[in-house]
Amino acid sequence: MAMCQQEDPVNTRPLLSLGALASALLASSCSGGTLGRVPEGAPEQRSVQVPEGLAAPGITTRASGAMSVAMPGAGAAGSGVVPEVVDPNPAVPESAGLTRTINLQGSPRYYRVSRLTNGQWTNSVQALLGLPSPPLLAESFQEAVSGTTDFTNNELVLDIDSRGWSDYQAAAETLASQVVGDRALLAKLYPGVDAAGFIASVGRRVYRRPLAPAEITGYRTLFEVGSAMSGNGGGFEKGASVVLEAMLQSPHFLYRTELGQAGAPLSGYEVATKLSFWLRNTTPDDALLDAAERGDLNTQEGIARMAARMLDEPAASNVMREFHGQLLHFDRFSNMSKVGVEGYDPNIHTELEDASYRFFDRIFSEGLGVEDIFLATTGFVGPYMAPYYGLEPSASEMGARELGEGRLGYFTQLPFLMLNAHNDDPDAIHRGVSISLDVLCAPLGPPAAVIPPLPTPRPGQTNRQRVDEHTSLCGGACHNDMINPLGFAFENFDGMGQYREQERNGDELLQIDSSGSFAFIDGRQSWDNAEALMRVLATDPQAHLCYAKKLASFGLQRDVVRDDLGLLEALSTVSRSTDGSLKEVMLTLVKHAAFRMRAGDLP
Repeated sequence: MAMCQQEDPVNTRPLLSLGALASALLASSCSGGTLGRVPEGAPEQRSVQVPEGLAAPGITTRASGAMSVAMPGAGAAGSGVVPEVVDPNPAVPESAGLTRTINLQGSPRYYRVSRLTNGQWTNSVQALLGLPSPPLLAESFQEAVSGTTDFTNNELVLDIDSRGWSDYQAAAETLASQVVGDRALLAKLYPGVDAAGFIASVGRRVYRRPLAPAEITGYRTLFEVGSAMSGNGGGFEKGASVVLEAMLQSPHFLYRTELGQAGAPLSGYEVATKLSFWLRNTTPDDALLDAAERGDLNTQEGIARMAARMLDEPAASNVMREFHGQLLHFDRFSNMSKVGVEGYDPNIHTELEDASYRFFDRIFSEGLGVEDIFLATTGFVGPYMAPYYGLEPSASEMGARELGEGRLGYFTQLPFLMLNAHNDDPDAIHRGVSISLDVLCAPLGPPAAVIPPLPTPRPGQTNRQRVDEHTSLCGGACHNDMINPLGFAFENFDGMGQYREQERNGDELLQIDSSGSFAFIDGRQSWDNAEALMRVLATDPQAHLCYAKKLASFGLQRDVVRDDLGLLEALSTVSRSTDGSLKEVMLTLVKHAAFRMRAGDLP
């Protein structure tokens, strides 16, 4: 990326190589409007003068990859650039009520300019350019650092560095060459051969809004320069190639923007973009842009109507697949191991992952809700999984099966139980941690730097007694009050997810105790076994608030904190109602000011 030079005494536009030309569009008007310069080491190719009007006024890139937005009267006197402010994220006071149990600490920056994820970029260029299959270029792009935020689309991990700049430049060059070199693709992108039509039509789709007059003028100049260059192809093809390469490196393509006055509603085009990237994971199509142009997305009701239609599209199901996969860490199935377990076949890994996705696909597509995540008795079973359920393998590779009241919800089914286990032994600690963090959003302290393995059980000692004794040295609160009780609820399921009434310790058969209690936000509740715990979670406000927090974080692409309590209460109220499907919860989110309005303060 061309980084913005904060001071340049000469207000001129430097000569740039054609390969770096588009990257110059990522620079803003810094200290008088000078375009940023190409980073050292940029490839030198054919040079042209950058025309006026192609800078991105009011947007400056930081070395961190975040972008600041120039707003009238903001920042230092006369600078027009808002200074960066670091949220100290103070500890939540004990008197904070809800926030004492629900972890609402975070560091949202409320960026008005947020980089597309690699998946959004890939889907967008395929849709914009009419490519027959997704390009593989993003496979070499820098990835978000997983584990630092709940989801990899969080604004905090969508930074960009010099490698990212180079990746986008190379990808733009490759894509422009591919499209212009293929007559059918170029005609599909734009059927005419006139510069004005090409710029207006393609620019609207790439920028996700109509181009401004200055942008059109700049691209016309760029088109003319490109068409006069030497090389293969006619004037239209060469001009179109340069313009397309430049557009694909514009911040108006690479970033989703929410510009304008703080607290004001998003524009119709911004709403179209935000809806599309959330519910379709790609750039808005012409129909959605047309709706924005007509003003259909200027009201809460109009936004909700559009979102309701989009939620019934296959793309929304794919988006929710990604959400639930990251929420419950389905990527871990591929690395699961079971050492020394008789009859264990690693082919079950793929089935467990597929069964997990299908379970949540059904919840979403059939209009079910958060309650059904804990109470559904239907699971998906493949031939490798069936014996562990005590079932005969079905004729199909994977099919829906009725599992009965003893297998209420996702967390008493094989995928969760086998993933959170040690070989064929249950893992109460990791089962409890997962329920605490992913289901209840309960704030746990950091784990110990060195975690010793569980000792061999003594004669007559149950697994529960062994774990309790082992973790009693950790200080008590996190394990004894939060992690262990939740994990012990699943003691009736061994490490392979099979139900058992007793556990074996050597030659002894010992009675299992899966009872427990937990201090939820509305008071302590008790259970006798996993089935009873699932019934508690299905109706308990904390589980619904936690799901609301996770969904809002994914949809808004940022941390959700104490200031969002009103949003979470609105979402969880819907999810706990009789018709509170996941789709209804999502519609509540798009109607909320947190989705429709610009952030109140700029970082």
